[in-house]
Amino acid sequence: MSQPVSFQAYTAQMPGISDPSATGKGASDASELGKRFEQMLWTEMLSYAGLDKAFAQDGGQAAETFSRYLIESIAADLAETHPMGLGEAVDRTVAASQSLQQDAAK
Repeated sequence: MSQPVSFQAYTAQMPGISDPSATGKGASDASELGKRFEQMLWTEMLSYAGLDKAFAQDGGQAAETFSRYLIESIAADLAETHPMGLGEAVDRTVAASQSLQQDAAK
């Protein structure tokens, strides 16, 4: 089954813009990336724990599909209410990478 939440789908720097801080979106992009990373991590942990199978028990293919969306919704809520701190680490890494790119461009 393909994974709807993908870390690769989100980039910290917008194409065609050499300085994301000039548009005011650099910090918000990094913050969004950190939140999505934590959501992805919670989704995988809940799936590994068997919650998706518990929701899909005796429900067939439709229940399996629906359970994945339910797990993602629970994961998004957990990432907002109980952050693990990994999102902040991702934010710091992205910010450091962006500052290095800006320094190299100068």
